[in-house]
Amino acid sequence: MKLETTFANLQEMKVMSTGNPEKIAAYTMAERRYKDTIAELFHEDAGVEFHEHPSESYVTDLETKAAESGDPTDKARAAILRDRLDYYDAEKTKHFDWRISRERFRKLLVEGGKVTGADVQEAYRLAKHTPSVELMSLYSQLKRKHGEGN
Repeated sequence: MKLETTFANLQEMKVMSTGNPEKIAAYTMAERRYKDTIAELFHEDAGVEFHEHPSESYVTDLETKAAESGDPTDKARAAILRDRLDYYDAEKTKHFDWRISRERFRKLLVEGGKVTGADVQEAYRLAKHTPSVELMSLYSQLKRKHGEGN
């Protein structure tokens, strides 16, 4: 089952929306739809509990149940909880990726390499996710260097 909005997308929208009323409104609507979907699928009558941080075994059990029953509702429940589990697993190592990006950006600036638009966007995301003076400065320098055409 393909989710309309994944939990990772929702969290990304939340971080990237700060300071932008249009993005805040889009995030709020997406969050409301996500919570409504959870409320619709996970309730007392369903007999399935919603876990903010599901365990691998719980998700595997739900996926097995969904495969056996073939019920689209069971598949949706399993997909939502698998999505959340995958998100939290990825969060455990995200700081390694950001450290590598930060080092690559510094190297670009020091060695005078070509700065691409993708580099600027990645630096912006990094600065939004982990706001600090250092990262905002790094983003600004990359943006300026990209604007100058290297």
